[in-house]
Amino acid sequence: MIYFIVMLGAAALIALYKFLPNRRIFVYFCATLAIVFCVSAYIQMQRNKGEVISRPQIEEIRQQQQIFSEWYADYQREIDHLDRNWQLYHSIIKHLRTAEIYELSTYEQLSELEIDALEEQKKIHALQVPKNLNPEYAALILEIINKTQAYVDAQTKTISAATMAADPAKFADLKILNRIIKDSTIREAPAGLFTATEIAAIREMLVVPGEGVEQ
Repeated sequence: MIYFIVMLGAAALIALYKFLPNRRIFVYFCATLAIVFCVSAYIQMQRNKGEVISRPQIEEIRQQQQIFSEWYADYQREIDHLDRNWQLYHSIIKHLRTAEIYELSTYEQLSELEIDALEEQKKIHALQVPKNLNPEYAALILEIINKTQAYVDAQTKTISAATMAADPAKFADLKILNRIIKDSTIREAPAGLFTATEIAAIREMLVVPGEGVEQ
């Protein structure tokens, strides 16, 4: 492939030499091409030179990768739990919207979900930045934790509001109940948990030169 490109370039130069009306233009073109090539080669050499790191530096990156991977695995399990709670909540209120009569089981399901959500909220607020992690990674993980705690607070508040509204002691009308839950969901529900930027940044920084992004 390289030989083909070289031959193609040589053929292009010969064609230019034959058909350009002014040979001086051809000389200027070749000189410019040579300068661009030399500068590009120099930049690439400097880049490759900068990517050479010592064995201790590689070992430190490996250690940081391990610390982050272990923390992220635990974190992802909690996120999966949050997702299941949120999906169940929407399943319950969807059923409530299509129901023709008030069902006590709806309140019982919401009550059980609220207990689970409160327990998960405690776990999320117990999250900590792992020890022995370099400051640049620790700052990003702290941002992830803060976002997740804000998310779980909003999610739990939404579930609790729906549970309170569905209390049989306070129930009056199914349409009113659905409107109350709809309004509280719109008002209290989390907008979303957006941590992809921070996670991608950590993984990018944890790459050993010459290797792919750590997953």
